[in-house]
Amino acid sequence: MTGLVERTVVSALSSFKRRVCVLCLLCSALAPSQEVASRDFPKVRVSTVYPQVGGAWLASPIVAVGDVSHIRSYGHQTVESLPPPTTPEAHDLYWCQGDFKLVAVVKGELPATSRKYLWASTIPGCKLVDNNPKLIYHRMKTKFWFLRAEGQFLRPTFDYNAHRFDGVFLSWSQGHPLPARQRLGAFLLTPSANADSLDDYARYLWNVGDIACDLLGKPECTRRIRSLEGLGNPALRESACGFLKGQLGVDCQPK
Repeated sequence: MTGLVERTVVSALSSFKRRVCVLCLLCSALAPSQEVASRDFPKVRVSTVYPQVGGAWLASPIVAVGDVSHIRSYGHQTVESLPPPTTPEAHDLYWCQGDFKLVAVVKGELPATSRKYLWASTIPGCKLVDNNPKLIYHRMKTKFWFLRAEGQFLRPTFDYNAHRFDGVFLSWSQGHPLPARQRLGAFLLTPSANADSLDDYARYLWNVGDIACDLLGKPECTRRIRSLEGLGNPALRESACGFLKGQLGVDCQPK
C-alpha cells in the first residue's frame, strides 16, 4: 500500500504489516551508456503524501492485473532538484523499463500500444522488489498495478513514495470464473488470499475494503463482508461490522 519508500514488511508471517510498504524498494538503472544518458526523460511524478493502497487506487486512471518482466536500465538523469518529499541532496534519477504482461484491466482503459513499463528511482539497481525472500511480495501470485499511460509507455501513477502495485497469494486462474473486476474484488475479500491469519486480515480489511466494493458493487460487497462476520473470529467480526456501518452505511451489530 520510498525515496520510493515501499511498504514496510517485517516478515512473510505478518500479512498486515507487510502491506504498508510497497515503497522502500526503489527501482533503478545500472550504469547507463552514453547513448541512453542522452535520452529525453519523462517528468518524474512523486506522491507528496504516502497513501495507503486505497489512495493509490483512487489516484490511478488505470489498474491492471499483470506483471513486469525483462527489467533493464533505460538511462540515468541528473537533475537540479526533485519534488518533495525527496531529500534535497538527491540529484540523480535512475530510469528503468520492463515488459508489461497484461492479464486483465480492472479500472480504466489500457491503450493497446502501451506495453513498456517505465519508472524512475533515486536508487540504482532496477529492482521492483528487493531480493529478500522474507518480503511478502515474493508470495504474490496475482499483482495489480497502479498505472497511467504516458506517450508510448505505461508509467506508475507515482514513481515513488506510493504503491506501484499490490497483490494476493492466489494465482489469477484460482479465482472464480467471474469478470475481471468481480474476480479481483472477490480475491480481496478472501482472507486466505491476503493474510496468514484471520486476525491479520481483520486489520487488513480496511486497506482493501473500499477497492473491493468499487469492483463488486455495494450489494455484492455487503454480502461478502457479512459472510466474513460468520467465520468465527472476534476481531474479524468486529472489523467487518465496523466496515459495513462506517463505509457502507449498513446496520450491523457485532456479536
